[in-house]
Amino acid sequence: MKLRKILLQLDAKALYPNEELMEREYSYAVATDMMSNVMLGNVDDSILITSLVNPQVIRASEMMNISSIILTGGKVADETMIELAQNRNIALATTDQPTFTVCGKLHNLGLTEGPTTGVEENITSILPIDERCKGCVHCVRVCPTEAIRIRNWKAKVDPDRCIECGMCVKVCPRHAMKPLVDTMEIMEGYDYRIAIPSSAFLGQFDNVKSRNHLLTAIKQLGFDDVYEEAIGAEIVSDATRRKSLAGRHDGRPLISSGCPAVLKLIQMRFPNLLDCVLEYKPPVEIVAEIARKRAEEEHPDKKIGVFFIAPCTSKISFIKTSEGDEEESHVDGMIAITDVYRQVMANLKSLKESEVENLEKTGVTGLRWTSPGGESLALGTDRFIAVDGIPEIIEIFEQLENEKLENIDFVEADACVGGCLGGSLTVKDPYSARANMKRLVDEAKNKYGGRFLNTCEDERSLYRMKELKYNSVLQLDDDLKVSLKKMEEMGRVLRELPGIDCGVCGAPTCRAFAEDVVRGTMPERACFINRKTQNR
Repeated sequence: MKLRKILLQLDAKALYPNEELMEREYSYAVATDMMSNVMLGNVDDSILITSLVNPQVIRASEMMNISSIILTGGKVADETMIELAQNRNIALATTDQPTFTVCGKLHNLGLTEGPTTGVEENITSILPIDERCKGCVHCVRVCPTEAIRIRNWKAKVDPDRCIECGMCVKVCPRHAMKPLVDTMEIMEGYDYRIAIPSSAFLGQFDNVKSRNHLLTAIKQLGFDDVYEEAIGAEIVSDATRRKSLAGRHDGRPLISSGCPAVLKLIQMRFPNLLDCVLEYKPPVEIVAEIARKRAEEEHPDKKIGVFFIAPCTSKISFIKTSEGDEEESHVDGMIAITDVYRQVMANLKSLKESEVENLEKTGVTGLRWTSPGGESLALGTDRFIAVDGIPEIIEIFEQLENEKLENIDFVEADACVGGCLGGSLTVKDPYSARANMKRLVDEAKNKYGGRFLNTCEDERSLYRMKELKYNSVLQLDDDLKVSLKKMEEMGRVLRELPGIDCGVCGAPTCRAFAEDVVRGTMPERACFINRKTQNR
């Protein structure tokens, strides 16, 4: 249906004239107030329906080839947004009707959900930027699940295999791997704004007078309240401690559920360990739910927005994968530490003592989670392993699968070296950040001792509603016989390869290249070394 007719049916007004766009045909529409949703899927040729009014809407739409935006609820775009849309050749219109009504009318007109919501598929929070990528294979070499290939000198991420550890973001010398986080502009769509700073964020600042000074500086970014992520960590620690760690019927240890990248790794490579993983949600989700409920009780007439200041890309996973499921995230936006660090630093420098608020709500236990071993120390047992870094985690999990680890009650695993302090969206190196966190932990210890300030009142509220399931993406085929034949063919291809893992073909190893050949995504002649040898 032509855009002109669609706007007529919605009583919508175009905010600038463009006859060519008015004649464009549309079959799909996607409605969201969270721009990262738009950027995480294929929404080409869709109309974007949103009540969010800021330039970020235009930029996200341009990146995903959306050429028409309808603002709902009578929202009015400013001149900057209109000019940006006009320069990007994106139609911009507004209607007084609410989003729900607009969606219903579009459905009646025959428009359907765009591909982002029509098909359930794995998505990733990392987007390669072709303009910056030179095909240098740095990202290919560090990816622990071989999710990246170089095709036509550009990096391509397989969302089915990506565990969002952020290693590619860290090592790319051209910053061609973009983490799909939100900007501060997303806050404009909400009346009451709550910040949940990652505990790792607190370790990014040197010589802070107190935790309250830092939390106040964060609040001054434009938030109405601040809740520490460490609150959720303390609650999870309390609930985990109450479990009988040594009393598991199979004798295997519990595995921490705090790192989403590790959970994805288990789903992909270690399905036999799924039963060992704690059933609890990530700490940020627990805090977000508490913060939202309290805000809704105190401000029932306001639209509540909860925003997580994240240390890494993997923290985005729970929010993305929960959309459309029975498990709904209470976080409305993810903001990178790197994007707000400078402003918080400036706020700290100009902060007056009379402005400092009493915002800290957690003790030592939650703050310790930022470093490897911090979660385990709260459990009252020394029978634990704290491991950080994907290669080391894989080694420990292989031993666990092979029953080579004994007398262990708990395994704490962090994908990033240095724990959350080493996340891909942090500023400080993990060693300096750890020293900064130690000062804050010592401050909390002097104030509160080792007691829990936040405890688990109802363990059932901590459980994930969505069960962790095996991701069979590494299988060559669902049919066992076909899979075995492909494995034989893969062995043949591998025997004929040079075995030097040069990466020139765009795959990380010769074995990965052989797998690509068997899967039909790469011709066998693409091996540069073999081709040169045969041409001699």
